[in-house]
Amino acid sequence: MANWRDSILKEFKRDISRLTLVSDPDGLLTEERTLATIKERGFDLIPFEDSIAFRYAYESKYRTIWDEGKKTDLVVVLRSEHDLDSLPYDLLCAGRRLEFSLHKLFPNLTYPVLQALDASHLDAVHDAYHRQHEPHLPENATKEFVLTHCFRIVPGLISTPVELVRMLLSRHYHGEPIPELLDTYLLHNLRSKQQLAAWPLEEILSNGEALLQFLQDQWTLYLHSLLNGGEGCVVPFDDQDVKAYVDTLFLEGLLKPVPVEEAAQIPGWVGVGIQRDPQAEAVSRFGKLVERCKNVLPNDDAPHRDWQKLARAWAESVVLRWELDSKLDAPRKKAWEQLHEAIEERFGDWMLNRYGSLHNLPTTPQPVMVHHVARYLAAERAKRSVGKLALVVVDGLALDQWLVLRRCLEAKKLGWRLEESIVFAWVPTLTSVSRQSIFAAEPPLYFPESFNTTDRESTHWTRFWEDRGASRDSVEYVKMVESGDSEALDKCLGNPHLAVVGIVVNTVDKIMHGEHQGTAGMHDAVRLWAGKAISLFQRLLDEGAEVYLTADHGNIAGEGVGIPREGVLVEVGGKRARIYDSPTLRAEVESEYPESIAWPNIGLPPEQNALLPKGLRAFAPSGKHVVSHGGVALEEVVVPFVRIVRDEE
Repeated sequence: MANWRDSILKEFKRDISRLTLVSDPDGLLTEERTLATIKERGFDLIPFEDSIAFRYAYESKYRTIWDEGKKTDLVVVLRSEHDLDSLPYDLLCAGRRLEFSLHKLFPNLTYPVLQALDASHLDAVHDAYHRQHEPHLPENATKEFVLTHCFRIVPGLISTPVELVRMLLSRHYHGEPIPELLDTYLLHNLRSKQQLAAWPLEEILSNGEALLQFLQDQWTLYLHSLLNGGEGCVVPFDDQDVKAYVDTLFLEGLLKPVPVEEAAQIPGWVGVGIQRDPQAEAVSRFGKLVERCKNVLPNDDAPHRDWQKLARAWAESVVLRWELDSKLDAPRKKAWEQLHEAIEERFGDWMLNRYGSLHNLPTTPQPVMVHHVARYLAAERAKRSVGKLALVVVDGLALDQWLVLRRCLEAKKLGWRLEESIVFAWVPTLTSVSRQSIFAAEPPLYFPESFNTTDRESTHWTRFWEDRGASRDSVEYVKMVESGDSEALDKCLGNPHLAVVGIVVNTVDKIMHGEHQGTAGMHDAVRLWAGKAISLFQRLLDEGAEVYLTADHGNIAGEGVGIPREGVLVEVGGKRARIYDSPTLRAEVESEYPESIAWPNIGLPPEQNALLPKGLRAFAPSGKHVVSHGGVALEEVVVPFVRIVRDEE
């Protein structure tokens, strides 16, 4: 069967045109596989969103190359509803024009429903559309069609608690966001079912964190009913399919075991959710988690969401590995270390193969890269009329360290809900590169003059929000914040016009650069800082702010392979990244260090040439173990993005 991408990809043959202008209001070009294929064929894509930023990239990177008689194929993508005639005149004179739209691909389906879908679902739409030869479907019929074929949800077949829980667990575990208009339709349908009347569908249908809290509460009721009889639990935990999901949720730490008495009376399968001997159970869970990570390890052509799922499970294993250090035998430690090496090798290959397409992916319904975060927040602020918004950037907070911090927050029973997702940092994963991209809301290509410093972050941040209608005096930026008790923070929050504040917490990064105890030492330091972190989040919530947390990069414990003598160091010691001003010089050093990667110039200024150590290596004295960042390890690149809200919200 023909693929929907074929009608697009046929227009992108090598050397067909050095400049292509594309009207793509539905983001078809930025679907992950489509984008990867176009890039493999030698095309670069630049979105036309900000005319000034676009002009800089176009003139500095492409016009210069063409003027020198060199070849490169550029695609300018217009995502708005405007037609191509709105582009600058010099582009219109020089480029060929193309237009792609969902209207043309699926004329018999209702456009607003298709438009709300993530492009990753179009394969399922295409297969079903051409297999069934549907006539024109009105809006509700199109919703049914999409729910059935994209999300494997048939509203009419969900009428019992078992069917409902299977759907909810499948949906939220796989992390598939469903468009709001489909959720509204689904909720209306489910609310008409009498057997589901007792379920808090408004809370748990679209919110994965709310579903986990509901399941946690229901699990306690379920155990009580097994021991003492009684009612109250509405979740059919003993259904075979539900058991499988619940087992995985406990394994990955998303549900917490509950202490009970007289556990001998409870069926064996329930043991995964019972706290008997915490140490022994943690050791057992660690072994199962390592085995699961091994079995679901994505390949080097997998979609980015597969690596996000693996990263969350692997981070849980990292926390357990060092919590249980004295309890694990040598074979278990060895198996974990071998898997760690395999993960970093596979992820490194994936980064070289697919990372280059991530920065062009849409910023909604969830940001994919750190420079998408501000754009996502701006969309949310406009959509929900958020009065005051705070973004806390914890410099250097790896995903496993976030899980340590999260446990500390949960232990305090603060009444907060933590809505988690994951984003990718910019490579090289250095503060001046990736953190600056968060506040600039742009790839590093667009701030070459400040590439090696963070001094322009406040300027970037203010400009971004001014461009989106905020007044200059309503935007604040503050760094070197450690807790809610900070004079600099007092000044920002005292601004009577405050609408948006960006806050940099440097604590974790400072700890990392002085850390000599490896990952375990980092976890201990995060636990010590947790009280101050809580005071910061509490202060912001008390001030009425909507609070988000992210990180610019993570960190990794690596083993030294030696220190190259050349190179401009942009981070302390240059342990996980070294930047050269010429590819020739970088190539010379690479030949001396075969365990290194000449990183492609993805989204970077042309004069920046990064050399990164492979896997768990570091540019440090041979054999020395260091904690650092800059490279492409999973723990450096994949970082948390979290919304912190009070439960009553």
